[in-house]
Amino acid sequence: MNRSWLIGTVVLITAASALILPQLAALEPALHRQDGVLETLSGGGVVLESSNLVDMLEKLPLTLTIDRAGWKGNVLSLDLKVTGNDPEPQELYQNMARVISFAFQETVNVDQLLLRIVAEDKWLDSRRLLLAGDIRRNEWSLRLQDALETAPSRPLPESVKIGLRISESELWKKQFIYP
Repeated sequence: MNRSWLIGTVVLITAASALILPQLAALEPALHRQDGVLETLSGGGVVLESSNLVDMLEKLPLTLTIDRAGWKGNVLSLDLKVTGNDPEPQELYQNMARVISFAFQETVNVDQLLLRIVAEDKWLDSRRLLLAGDIRRNEWSLRLQDALETAPSRPLPESVKIGLRISESELWKKQFIYP
């Protein structure tokens, strides 16, 4: 009798596992949505490729000019150039948020965005790094993107800098944040 009880228990546990595990797996996307991640499984977004990169980037509503763009292995690299005299940090944050939105909400195959804000010094014929971001789709959230887009012209909150992997150069801090 003990042996039949053991076999029955094993069969019962196996059947319960077969029913419960798919339910647990179905909860995983819901957990991501709570953090602001929008997962799209349908073909609703654009597939970014080298052949359509320029056309897609041209449509972005940016106030900064695109200085360089690259596409390799699901990684989009983009340099935005500051050419005006005194742009507000908030304008630069908004441009960064628009590019992030494009990369992760409008495309389906960008896994990583390497975004840099550079200033061009026409007198010295050089470019200087102001801000850089290493944003990854699996760490990105709409909440962080919104916080960046609505950030005032002062230092970014640490949570945004950490979440979007944004680093600030010394020039950025001296010229724009603590003049």
